[in-house]
Amino acid sequence: MTADALQERLCAEVEMLQKAALRFSRAVTAKDFALLFARIATELFPGADVHVFHQPDGAAWWQSVVAGRKEDVERFLPAAGASLPQECVVRELEDGRMVTQGFADGTAIAVVCFRGPEGDPGTVPEHASLKLVALFCDRMYQEFHTRRKGKDLAFSLNQRILQLNSLVDSGIEIAKLDQHASVVHLALERAVALTNASAGRVRVQMGGVQIQEVVFPDGVVIADDQTGRGQIETEVEFKGVRYTFELHGKESRDGVLRFDATDRLLLDALARHVQALLESRDLHQQALEKEKMERDIAVAASIQERILPAALPDIPGYDIAGINIPSKSVGGDYYDCIPLADGRLALVMADVAGKGIPAALLVSSLHAYLRAYLESGVPLVPLVRRLNQVIYSASTDDKFITAFIAILSPLEGTLESVNAGHNPVFLLRSDGSVHELNAGGLALGMLALDFPYESETSAIGKNEGVLLYTDGIPEAADGAMQLYESRTPLKAFLQSHRDLPPRMFIDALMKDIREFTGDAPQNDDITALYLFRRP
Repeated sequence: MTADALQERLCAEVEMLQKAALRFSRAVTAKDFALLFARIATELFPGADVHVFHQPDGAAWWQSVVAGRKEDVERFLPAAGASLPQECVVRELEDGRMVTQGFADGTAIAVVCFRGPEGDPGTVPEHASLKLVALFCDRMYQEFHTRRKGKDLAFSLNQRILQLNSLVDSGIEIAKLDQHASVVHLALERAVALTNASAGRVRVQMGGVQIQEVVFPDGVVIADDQTGRGQIETEVEFKGVRYTFELHGKESRDGVLRFDATDRLLLDALARHVQALLESRDLHQQALEKEKMERDIAVAASIQERILPAALPDIPGYDIAGINIPSKSVGGDYYDCIPLADGRLALVMADVAGKGIPAALLVSSLHAYLRAYLESGVPLVPLVRRLNQVIYSASTDDKFITAFIAILSPLEGTLESVNAGHNPVFLLRSDGSVHELNAGGLALGMLALDFPYESETSAIGKNEGVLLYTDGIPEAADGAMQLYESRTPLKAFLQSHRDLPPRMFIDALMKDIREFTGDAPQNDDITALYLFRRP
């Protein structure tokens, strides 16, 4: 066909489609639309063997709307149930052409055209003609779909108006009740009244076992096999408890009727209202419990603030500084510098496994027992052994404390220490080397055994210092979960900042950690204590 002839034919087809557009405004269902389209397709291609198929939304088959003369045409169609692209696809066949068009709602139309009975190739629609028809079909279907959605929306809004008018008073009354059984009973009573049901029942089940049954009117007997068109039901579930609302026997002057869509909407809405009220009460109870927990946390935080030193003691010939930054309101780290009656001082650094209130309680126990043993003059190794026993008795199986406890004799410049499963403590020498203090034993409270802890005594000369810390420092992580220790080993940081006094050293360390972690959340408590002997 020449270009002029094709253009003339397409113009004629466009004019015919424009005239046919009015018919589509009368379509009520998708099937009506398919039938109208099939009629237009046969008018457009009178000499061709035309077959039209329609695939409803979600259907697993093609429905024949117009059947031509050729048999077994279905074999050319796309697989049944397959989702078609929302664009027209023209496929060349041996003696014809096929166009398929998928729509936004999942439905689809296929037109298959073969040569006429005389075998004239001119009777097969041109590629452009089929594509034009598919595009026209898509446009008309969009308008049809929009009209149908508008009608559905109008119907839905009318139903909702009825529902809201009927539910306002019921909702107010249900919300005022305090008892669970009364809420269910009142909702059932209002459902029966609003739908003209003869009786209603709510079956309450947990784990498949019925634990309660509520009926209205009170005392009515409803047989379990009373089902069919005279019954509607709906279910809601809350915290593993299932509530099945049933209505039986819709009454009228003409006898028992079938429950309609409005009745079901009302029953569904009342059941959901009960569910929402139960959820609201549960959330309110949770809010009260959360408020109480927050008060308990605030009390625990204030107690912990009093346990941690507000100020470190002045030690002649020494500078000392410390810091504690909990990751939660209350933490599981503990440090202290405790003056003893004989002029010595106890340096303590401890870390409880876990965080939150349980860890804070264990810190409180450690603080109390440690103070008592120090005031009693118990030597360091027996003191640690006793702490192991009392912490084991005071904690659960998953709780223990890593600790470093040392006794400083400031005049002699000696430090006796026990490391109970804690990070190595760094002793910075005047020549820049670092010695690790590791002698000790297992973490406190890990085993009930009378574990043979060991101590070591180190000399602290002038221009030398001791750094105690918890694992929240080397294990501080950035947004990519890289650890601070992997970029800046703490021992190397100590050596490179050896000239800083303790307070400035602690500040520089915290600044470096913050710059490394950036906006990443703090995952663990950060605690450090630095003692330095002046020249």
